Amino acid sequence: MQNPPETTPKIDDRADGDLPDVVDLVMEMGASPPPARLEALVETATAYAKAASSENTQGAYAKDWRHFSAWCRREGFAPLPPSSQVIGLYIGACAAGDPKRGLPALSVATIERRLSGLAWNFTQRGQPMDRADRHIATVLAGIRRKHAKPPRQKEAVLGDDIKAMVNTLGHDLRGLRDRAILLLASPAACAAPRSSASMSRATTRATAMAGSRSFPTKASW
Repeated sequence: MQNPPETTPKIDDRADGDLPDVVDLVMEMGASPPPARLEALVETATAYAKAASSENTQGAYAKDWRHFSAWCRREGFAPLPPSSQVIGLYIGACAAGDPKRGLPALSVATIERRLSGLAWNFTQRGQPMDRADRHIATVLAGIRRKHAKPPRQKEAVLGDDIKAMVNTLGHDLRGLRDRAILLLASPAACAAPRSSASMSRATTRATAMAGSRSFPTKASW
């Protein structure tokens, strides 16, 4: 009969001051934390999880989930588990709208936000969706190409405009400072005026700009 193997004593190689791992403590205790303590831990973790996003964001994500779930019920799909094909059909329907039901087409920005809301909701349910899947990414790329609005371009400030603005400035210290800023930031101001009509237009615009500004008097310095 063989003798039982000797039990090698467990060596604690932690440095002085190191805290033991909580998993090791639980294994040594042979039991989970008391119910009251476990409930307190869950409440604390839940509070931090809720603080990960603002109330407005959470409300928007909840609205996105309700919208998606209602669409799935109407079309005969199950919202869970996440299906890239179903989500691709959903965003396509959002982009096209449904005039018969009075549902307007959603903008590209709204569709992208709904996708973010769905991704968050699926992750919270432990079933993350793959937004890079071709059934989603390709449809979204087509929506952007067809429905995205080009960026609005603002009218450029011309040299005549800068000169007109400079002419409205005073000759005190603040006025001289503003003149220097405008002229240094706009080399086009050194160019010759293009026409009397453009100069008149620039003067009118500069006068309107100057009328909305208030310059302090010397008494307020």
